[in-house]
Amino acid sequence: MKNRRDFLKTGSAVFSALPVFAENAFASQKDIDRAKERFDPGMKLVRDGLKASKKKKKNNITPVLREEILENPAAVFVIRTNVFSEKDEDGKFPPEKEQFLKAGYETARMMFRKGAERGGATYIKPNFVGGFRADERSLNNGVSTHPSFVAGFCDVLQELGNTNIVVGANGAAKHKDFVQSGICEMMHNHKICFTEGKYDSWSDYTRSEVTWVDYPEGIVMHRIPFFSLTMKKDTMLINMAKDRIHQLGFTTLTIKNLQGIMPVGYMHICGGWPATLNRGAVKNAFNPDYRKEIEQLYIKHARMNYRYWDEGGHSSEYFKLGGWDAYQRGEFKPDYKTFWGEQWGQRMMDVNAAISPYVNMVEGIVGVDGKGTLHLNNFITVSCNRVSCDSMASWLMGHDPRELPYLRIANERGMGDNDIDNLDIYEIRKNDIVKVSDYRKLPRARMGVHVYSTKNAPLRFF
Repeated sequence: MKNRRDFLKTGSAVFSALPVFAENAFASQKDIDRAKERFDPGMKLVRDGLKASKKKKKNNITPVLREEILENPAAVFVIRTNVFSEKDEDGKFPPEKEQFLKAGYETARMMFRKGAERGGATYIKPNFVGGFRADERSLNNGVSTHPSFVAGFCDVLQELGNTNIVVGANGAAKHKDFVQSGICEMMHNHKICFTEGKYDSWSDYTRSEVTWVDYPEGIVMHRIPFFSLTMKKDTMLINMAKDRIHQLGFTTLTIKNLQGIMPVGYMHICGGWPATLNRGAVKNAFNPDYRKEIEQLYIKHARMNYRYWDEGGHSSEYFKLGGWDAYQRGEFKPDYKTFWGEQWGQRMMDVNAAISPYVNMVEGIVGVDGKGTLHLNNFITVSCNRVSCDSMASWLMGHDPRELPYLRIANERGMGDNDIDNLDIYEIRKNDIVKVSDYRKLPRARMGVHVYSTKNAPLRFF
């Protein structure tokens, strides 16, 4: 890992010589030339975030959520943003960095007040899953939380005395993507410690970087690893997701976003039912009987008429070939997508049951549907409860949370109520908070999804 890190820290002189721009099909020559000159402060690892946060604790002042949010932990709060943008001939939005910076700033001002306690750290987990390129429009890709929103959000926290902030990335994006797009430079300029948790393999993590949580009640996982800084008692964890459509989770919001604070080897929640899930080294992390339990839960939910539950017929084929007994005898190999949604949903709830962020939010300003069409949605959802937050965001994206499988599983496991009729919904309008009398009147997008990536099928809506 040391050699890899040293290589990445050699700066833009070496970086610009690398043949990394082939992916930038839509980037102009000006964008590519600018990307070569981007400042690279070097790749900061999970351990660097730990060290930096320890040094800055003494003078840090932890901010506090406004009382209305804290006193209504199951409620969801909607903030309307005012980003205006028009697509270009490529169907893309401009980067709109200044508008997103302002939106992040105003959102944080509406959420937080200055605290009184010193010490601790703030860990922000945006959904920096990927899509970043030399083309600056990639900052506004509808898949990842907009980096300028994160920067503006952090500006307010720093004004409130919260100077000990770590922003953690962990997804498909590589260090070169963060440098090309200017994200590393942006975080550096806003005095944010920006860390990248996507290592080459589980063996690259040091013991201090990972904290294990025992969860014997788990359906799939009995022990769950998280980045250590997120688990410290004096760390304020802000779970900042994106209004994202996904072939498996369908809407993947704050609940899914938490897999990004897990190390490589265990963060790959999307593995199929027949696949080997453990890519790490801790062999007792998984329930040895999880496959049988997943099969039984799948049958239960099929009888409850879970929508699009067997899209593609993979599970029907499994039972046609003989089911569990025939599978155990090795008579057939199930398709990768057999019980896919059930396993993902149960494993994701195992993860979420083992950690509690201080606050959860969805940056829903721009999103992208299953066909790749960008939507300007201009909403933020905020809640202390992830199910409430994701249910509201899903509704605003065009889906009924009562029908979404992972939210039904979350409700079944006692993590929150996905029935939007039961939610207390408020709009935050600068200094005022107004109760929403009829959520059906709120503006909604139409962000359909290709269920289980059946590209030839029409976009589905739950």
